[in-house]
Amino acid sequence: MLQGYPNSPLLPEARTRLREAKDRLGESDYGVGLYYYRAKWYPGAIDRFKALLKDDPEYSKRDAVYFYLGDALTKVDRKAEALPYLERLVGECENSEFLPRAQKLIEELKAALDPGLAPPA
Repeated sequence: MLQGYPNSPLLPEARTRLREAKDRLGESDYGVGLYYYRAKWYPGAIDRFKALLKDDPEYSKRDAVYFYLGDALTKVDRKAEALPYLERLVGECENSEFLPRAQKLIEELKAALDPGLAPPA
């Protein structure tokens, strides 16, 4: 539809339906990743969340994926790798429920990575 009929008046609805279908497919990886995260099997969670972001970078719940991926990377001591995901959450998802926790985690990671940037006690 998108390629064959680019001038169709039904194109907005087709895009909406395509997004819904991709989100349903992404829910599987997200659910498994979240299960692994909650079970504290962080390598499994990291793999699922990274695969989801690679396969569908426009996934509707990517704010949650960014947060859980960043936190899981932090928990396996890959702090430098976690920081960009959390910063993407802050930059792209200004209405996310994960925003306050992500901002706090970013501050902690920056302090851990560069102790000279830590706020005074």
